[in-house]
Amino acid sequence: MKAIVSIGICLLFCSVGGFAHQTFYKNLDASTLPQYSLSIRVVPDARRLEVAGTLSLPAANFPRDSLELSLSELMSDFRVEVVGPDSAAGHAQTEKVAVRPYSRPGWGTATWRVHLPYQINANVPPILRFSYEGGGPQTSFIFSLESEVCFGAGIGTAWYPEIEDGPMQPDGRLRGLRGTGSLKFFVPPGYVLESQGTSLSKPEEISRGEFRFNIDYPVFFAFVAGRYTVQHGRGRIPTSLYLLKARANADSYLTGSEKVLESLVHEFGPYPHPAFAILEVPSEQADRAGFSGASLESFILSNTDFLDKDFNTAFFGHEISHQWWGNLVRSKSVQGRWMMSEGMAQYGSLRAVEMLKGAAAAERYRRTGYPDYISDQNALGYFTLIAKGTDHRLSDLPQDGDLSRALSNSKGFIVWDMLSREVGRRRFSQILQNFIRKHAYQRVEWNKYLEEIEDGAGRNLRWFYDQWFERTGAPAFEINWKQEGRRLHGVITQTSPYYQATLEIEAKNIRGRSFVRTVRLREAQTSFSFPIDFHVDSAVLDPHYLVLRWTPEYRAAANEARSFSQN
Repeated sequence: MKAIVSIGICLLFCSVGGFAHQTFYKNLDASTLPQYSLSIRVVPDARRLEVAGTLSLPAANFPRDSLELSLSELMSDFRVEVVGPDSAAGHAQTEKVAVRPYSRPGWGTATWRVHLPYQINANVPPILRFSYEGGGPQTSFIFSLESEVCFGAGIGTAWYPEIEDGPMQPDGRLRGLRGTGSLKFFVPPGYVLESQGTSLSKPEEISRGEFRFNIDYPVFFAFVAGRYTVQHGRGRIPTSLYLLKARANADSYLTGSEKVLESLVHEFGPYPHPAFAILEVPSEQADRAGFSGASLESFILSNTDFLDKDFNTAFFGHEISHQWWGNLVRSKSVQGRWMMSEGMAQYGSLRAVEMLKGAAAAERYRRTGYPDYISDQNALGYFTLIAKGTDHRLSDLPQDGDLSRALSNSKGFIVWDMLSREVGRRRFSQILQNFIRKHAYQRVEWNKYLEEIEDGAGRNLRWFYDQWFERTGAPAFEINWKQEGRRLHGVITQTSPYYQATLEIEAKNIRGRSFVRTVRLREAQTSFSFPIDFHVDSAVLDPHYLVLRWTPEYRAAANEARSFSQN
């Protein structure tokens, strides 16, 4: 995954995917959701979208003479008329009242004020008919129209009119409401198109480039069209792979993603969509659109470079975890935003690695990273950031997306892993599943998330939150020990600010005898004494690096990074 994004979009599969999304959706009031009927013509060679449709908006508890919608500034000729209620029908005037800039030119979102021809009474849902076109040679965040592949993701770029919901995000994007409805796409014959929901397309329609989808649960609409060959897996969750060229490793991608999905269902609960797919995007095109891997609701985009390699459990574990974290459940405010999306997705990646590749692979991931994955997303990467003077509290990571992503994906995921061990793996997983079930399709405050973890654990975790989410840095522990007869004595020391932690001590000898005991630390010094029935040659603190902490190796790497940055 490149630095810019990992966010955090068929077939109907009733027993797993269908049941799951219907279960999550049943607690929502459909009248509070925007409902769309869109007709979208994708013209790859002209790099253009032509869109027409209707939008039924949620009713307000006050009379309205205007509405505001978000639409990418790449779209133009936006025309709107009111078709319901009858008493307010007529052509509406549209006025672009603001453009929220993004980090790149052309990536902004325009706010359009729709001046209604007649006032709409309170508690009456407006129904609009609209049309527009746009695209062009420019890309935007997870939006690009090129001859080989075209894609658009409403969670990144408002390629269709979205209802604004709450204040602007730190990166300049507005929060939009998810929608339901029907989408009909027209693409040149020979192109294959994927979107969310249930595919209604008949073979003869597909042959002439028509694709229809019904989406009965709330999503940010997304589509991908290209000259793909499609392969299907055999897992319990219907899985598909859309490739631009034949690959010998295709089967391993299908089985690999199915195994990752199963492991994450074990950790986070039911998969929230009816199916899952991986779609290839040329690497240069993906880079221009701000990603190397992007997780959208029910499918992910992967650049060609990753698909040319062997299946990477860590990479796809992270991207697939976004189906729950950052997509299904999102942060309500800046506080905790990165830790509830990127940090949790990276934690899911680590859990997938541990379940599928074993404890040793997970330990390596924590220490120095997973092979062929992003090199600085691990403890070593975090301590290198400290050396460069770019540390920050995890609870309120800054607006700088690159820094926040780096911290949540290096320190943050290890902290979540530590919390899961503190609470207990099985209980922590159950807490997460209950939280997702309760808050699906919602934005939740960071403190509410922490409170529900604490409630599920059944004990006070404020000490953990204070030392790991509210502080910068990490502890350094030192062990001194000696053996006296059949007892091992020692003391573990740390410098202020003191950390509370449970650490393993592994004692062993050159003949292969060993034992492991745990010690609870709270203060500057903690003494221990254990009975032992063999001669000890070494005693190692936290041998599997279960607690984020400084080591001599990290000190040396940090000093080298500091020296390099100064020069």
